[in-house]
Amino acid sequence: MKCPKLKYVFIIFIYSLNTILFASQKDSDSTRYAIEGKYHFGIVVPHHTSMAYLINDYVRGGEINLIRQRYKQGLWESYINRPETGIGMWFSTFGRSDIYGQGFAIYPYINFRLFDWGALSAKYKVALGLGYANNPFDYQKNTYNTVFGSHFNAYIGFGLLLRYPVSKHISLSGSFALNHMSNGSSRKPNNGINTAALTFGAVYELNNFETPKYQAASPPRSKARELLATVSAGRNQAAAYNPTIYWSGSVTLTHLWYKKQNKAYGMGLDFIRFGGAPLASKNFEDLEIKSTAYSTSDYLFTGAFATMESHLGSTSLYMAIGTYLYSKTTPRQPVYARLGIRQKIAGNLIGHFGIKANFFTAEFIEFGLGYRWRYKQ
Repeated sequence: MKCPKLKYVFIIFIYSLNTILFASQKDSDSTRYAIEGKYHFGIVVPHHTSMAYLINDYVRGGEINLIRQRYKQGLWESYINRPETGIGMWFSTFGRSDIYGQGFAIYPYINFRLFDWGALSAKYKVALGLGYANNPFDYQKNTYNTVFGSHFNAYIGFGLLLRYPVSKHISLSGSFALNHMSNGSSRKPNNGINTAALTFGAVYELNNFETPKYQAASPPRSKARELLATVSAGRNQAAAYNPTIYWSGSVTLTHLWYKKQNKAYGMGLDFIRFGGAPLASKNFEDLEIKSTAYSTSDYLFTGAFATMESHLGSTSLYMAIGTYLYSKTTPRQPVYARLGIRQKIAGNLIGHFGIKANFFTAEFIEFGLGYRWRYKQ
């Protein structure tokens, strides 16, 4: 099956490769650059009964990772054991090509250092990016695919990595990887898919870099206080039996207390519009089909939350757990969660990408803008 939209994924990846190749010559005195190729072999984890009956093959695929590891003093990497960062591209089958097709993803990632045992090194990987499924649900042609309701999805990857050098420029690598793809309920059905795989590959060093002796460093302590305001929007399909796509979004106000320069804790308020909320909160058999009129208040929720934010240079990762203070429509669970990324654009202006979930069930993916005001240094 042809996937013309995938050309943009390859364009981004090739551009990133050219950028790293150029940088590997420019910054060879303090930065290590490498490229990694891997082969995957594993299984689909059938978290829904229907999948267990349909899957008839193993998972096979691969990935290419562009690696950067910086050693210059004072960078944020020096405070978390100098991890590897980069951009990667992933491909995988899903155990039943005629139904689930294949998946592709492009993602930024970070490999955190676990330990070194002689020449053997161990790391763990966290990746979050954009996924593409080439054979999603179609009510006429592919009704068995209940895991992907759309071509575009969010991709999340975790891995435990081992590497062993066999020459100055080449290291053998292996890992155990868990990968997830779903669209955050932007289209239904959206059961998502999870794969567990063993990977085997090699790393090639792009520049002649001598790794300096490891020295632990602690981030400076901070007493900073900060106010953060964000406005976000996204779209979602509330239920599989209703093809309507609804607008959702939120206005969020957060107060952050910094303990260290790279980590903050906070509390805040959410004002949320969850499009199609009455439909998402009911089972099909409980619906009154003739009663379809809802007021604006049926879609509105107010919540309070606690949050933690970790800063990685100009990028920050956040996680929040909240509870609803007001809602006319009763949510499925009283607890909700948020997970996402914020990126500094200019000055105090930030861009925002996140997933809003009702406990562990994704409700919508949102994009937005925000403003930071640090009133105490």
